Amino acid sequence: MKSLMTAPLALCVLLFASAHAAPMSIGGVNFDTDNAASTVLWAQGGVFSGLPGNRREACVDVTNTASTVGANGVNCRADEVAGFNLDEAIELDDNDPQTPDGPDVLALHFDRQLANGDGIDLLVFESDNQADEPTITIILNGMQLVGTSLGDIEVDGDEYHVWGFDFSDMPLEIAMGAAIGEPIYVQTVRVGDGPDGRVIGSADIAAVVGVNFIEDMPEIPLPAAAWIFIAGLSGLGFASKRKKRS
Repeated sequence: MKSLMTAPLALCVLLFASAHAAPMSIGGVNFDTDNAASTVLWAQGGVFSGLPGNRREACVDVTNTASTVGANGVNCRADEVAGFNLDEAIELDDNDPQTPDGPDVLALHFDRQLANGDGIDLLVFESDNQADEPTITIILNGMQLVGTSLGDIEVDGDEYHVWGFDFSDMPLEIAMGAAIGEPIYVQTVRVGDGPDGRVIGSADIAAVVGVNFIEDMPEIPLPAAAWIFIAGLSGLGFASKRKKRS
């Protein structure tokens, strides 16, 4: 499992215009900002303080990209994270201990189906506007994968830290080229379950970008020996039919 504590920081500073929609590279990972998550929903927790217009709650059905409100009719969308404008961010934290909904968790959806490719498959952009250094995780198939620290980017004078996720890593160990089901959940690292569980740090998430998608996966040709093997099987079948007839 990859973690902030063990991964060396490959510092890479990129300067680019406010339009942001372009192919780019950070920490040796090539990606296109057009492939950012198109729909982001509060899956758990939410924003329960501040002005009423800024408060959010978890969506009733986080698998439905058309969801707009939670159980109490309050807005449940985290539109600040959708797309790649990096103009806004939302904070993920543990909320108040008295809040029964627990820590903040986001549900991510993309316009195209993600796949496990060669290397990093998902990037999370975290605003560096606070002193603590939270570790970002994704939850997929009920398993938590800790992100790898890739480096920093600077946009219009603001700095963002980039975390990378490889679906091949333990505990996910997803096969190469396999499709990734949605939604994918993102939160800060949670240690322990139940009332004693806690979230390490709090992260301001600005955007999430997919790197590998199903239609981009190259077809894996059969090796030459496989065709010889298949031809051999066909020959055995033909010989068996001749023997029966005789």
